[in-house]
Amino acid sequence: MEAYFLGLLLAALRASIGLTKLVATAWSIYGEIGVLVSKSLNALIRRVKHLGLLRLSTVLGGVVALGVPVLALLLGCITAVLVAAQSVEATVSRSPVVPTRLSHWLPDFNALVPADLSPMGHVSALLLVALLLLVLLGATLFAFYHMVQSAAVEFEVALIGRLRAQAQRLATMRTLSAQQIALTDCLDYHLPRVRATLSRWWRVYPRHAIQFVLCALVACLIQPTLGMLTVTATLLVVLSFRLLDRLRRTNLPVVRERAAQHREALVALSLQGPLLESVHHRAAIENRFEEQLAHYRQDAVRSLTSSTWKNPMLLVVGGALVCLFLFVIAVQVLRSETNFSVPAALSFSLCLAAAAVSAQRLLRCWRDLQSIESAAEDLEQFLALPVQEFESQKLKPIQAVGRQIELEHVTVQDSSGRKLLENVSVNFRPGMLIGVLASGRLQDRALVELLMGFGRPTSGRLLFDGVDVTDLNPQDLARCSHWVSSDGALVAGSVQDNLVQDNQVPPGTVGSGHDLNQALSQAGLSELIAQLPDGLATLISPSDDRLFGDAAFRLALARAALTKASINIIQEPSAHYDAAMEQQTFDAMRSLVSPRAFTIILPQRLLTLRHCDLLIMMHDHAVVDTGTHAELLQRHELYRHLNYQRFNPFRGMAE
Repeated sequence: MEAYFLGLLLAALRASIGLTKLVATAWSIYGEIGVLVSKSLNALIRRVKHLGLLRLSTVLGGVVALGVPVLALLLGCITAVLVAAQSVEATVSRSPVVPTRLSHWLPDFNALVPADLSPMGHVSALLLVALLLLVLLGATLFAFYHMVQSAAVEFEVALIGRLRAQAQRLATMRTLSAQQIALTDCLDYHLPRVRATLSRWWRVYPRHAIQFVLCALVACLIQPTLGMLTVTATLLVVLSFRLLDRLRRTNLPVVRERAAQHREALVALSLQGPLLESVHHRAAIENRFEEQLAHYRQDAVRSLTSSTWKNPMLLVVGGALVCLFLFVIAVQVLRSETNFSVPAALSFSLCLAAAAVSAQRLLRCWRDLQSIESAAEDLEQFLALPVQEFESQKLKPIQAVGRQIELEHVTVQDSSGRKLLENVSVNFRPGMLIGVLASGRLQDRALVELLMGFGRPTSGRLLFDGVDVTDLNPQDLARCSHWVSSDGALVAGSVQDNLVQDNQVPPGTVGSGHDLNQALSQAGLSELIAQLPDGLATLISPSDDRLFGDAAFRLALARAALTKASINIIQEPSAHYDAAMEQQTFDAMRSLVSPRAFTIILPQRLLTLRHCDLLIMMHDHAVVDTGTHAELLQRHELYRHLNYQRFNPFRGMAE
């Protein structure tokens, strides 16, 4: 048994030397991964600097790739022992389990078993080695897949952070709404596709590339003539198939378009036949119809039979290759070349099958990689958009806006050049509850985001108390404004933490506890806070069931009252409740109106729409009219339509 374990140790040492060479090769291959992908994907991968898991997974993939030809040779060794056991020489000597030309490349499997073992013991020992190798490869493959998926998720998470940061930087030049379409496409469509495809690519390359090379090399070492013939024939078949398929794909759209045109001409001739016969001779019309019919028949047949050559070609080529291989094998057998025995044939076939699978996986993932080039280009273009840097020393500081906000022929475009606002001219004055209503998405949001200091007009002027927005610091404007979200924008913490937040409330604006109690009273929250177990110290979450109805939204209104910002932008909830609760919520919004503040709301309820002091109606990116609810009902059919579509009190019942 000591000799047996010594043989195992020697085999392990020789395998570790080969594995070290393989790791070095895989590591160098990993450095060239970027050569195989498009420039856009390359740029995206370079933006993610922490991909250590991917490097380690490359090494593990190389280990798995090495194990495939080793397993094929082990099965050949077991077959060799079984074949030798059936012969007379089985009791005298053992058949070699590794071909002579492979002895310098792979461990000596003969050293794995003692010399005095019986054939059954020999087979059992080799099966045990194969089982241990399978367990090792299975564990390595599990770790490999886990690391690749983790690296893909890390890639996606890192790009999500970069996309978000880019959108925030671009918001200083354009509005947040201007980034919404592009950012939504990037996050919801492009990035998941790129992540999924890269994950598959990293699982395949370079593992299957190494596996293909090793298996093809082992097959050629076992039987050089047949191996080289197989590889050459396979390459010729694949290249010929791809060339023919490319020619078919190039010509097929033209043929289909011509067939559609001829069909349309046939339909026209069929419909206009009696009319044409009154102008031309009937025989001429019939000849014209037959000519169009012949053209349509020809192109339709070519279109429908464009792929019929595939199966016959594969059958003929495959049969010819099988015949050629049988001829080569027959020649070698008849010449008594013992090198191509049954065990060698088994290992040869397994290695060729593994190489074929690897080649097929590589080609499929390569096509998938090409299909996401446009998505990668869109992601890279968004991340590469230039961001204008503002020199705060040259900008005027602003503490508050109290007199007037004026837009003069303002146009705003997104990063793709699509217009969100076009030639908008409107004045905002403090002390009024102003509603902004738009027929299209993002138009009202783009307008109010300009008022909060997000973005600059593409053309026109935006004036705050007579000062152009380009002369003001965007951060100062952001501090002068406050956003009241429809869901309350709550965070996990106490009620008081959600009312008074240091990062949102300018120093000195929040007064004593009297101000807090007054804000809660105006928001209609005093009774609700009193019912909580710890009052203002009660811990709440964004989805807290105790904040039923509009309670979370009214907490945001109380926060705005404590902030005392110059510009309050309110996004009203769309959910409908009983009339008493909606009236209480409207009174809380109305309490924010003051002579020193601009209160602008994006209305979602009929009660709010009716009681706004001024409504600004937008359509096709422009302001079409301003006035009260009653005035707009009288003047505009579009406003009546929007009023019915969005603010119908029976809409929820109908749905």
